[in-house]
Amino acid sequence: MINKHNKFLTALFATVMMAGTAVNMAQASESKEKEAKELQLFRQAKISLTDAIKAAEHKTGGKAMEAEVNGESSTVQFEVEVLKDGKVHEVKVDGITGKVLKVSLEDESKEGVEKETENEKE
Repeated sequence: MINKHNKFLTALFATVMMAGTAVNMAQASESKEKEAKELQLFRQAKISLTDAIKAAEHKTGGKAMEAEVNGESSTVQFEVEVLKDGKVHEVKVDGITGKVLKVSLEDESKEGVEKETENEKE
């Protein structure tokens, strides 16, 4: 009986390990696809990441904490997180024109949820 129990546990462990490996491989593939899309968008940019940061800081009057290519957009956009008056604002900057597209205030009570504060169309 103990031998059957050990075989079952060994088989169960092997199955769990294979499933975990498959999930990790799928996540790695998804991560590579996202990175490839971001690189493609970045190559299309007419402004630098530094220029996007300057535009975001100028618009908000704050100081940039983080900046990256928005990989979820179909056009090249930079997302810049700016700290102003103790609050974090997410600023989207057009990677072609350098104009600020949107400023959102992160809602601290709901992580990952943003509250729109203004929509720029300059």
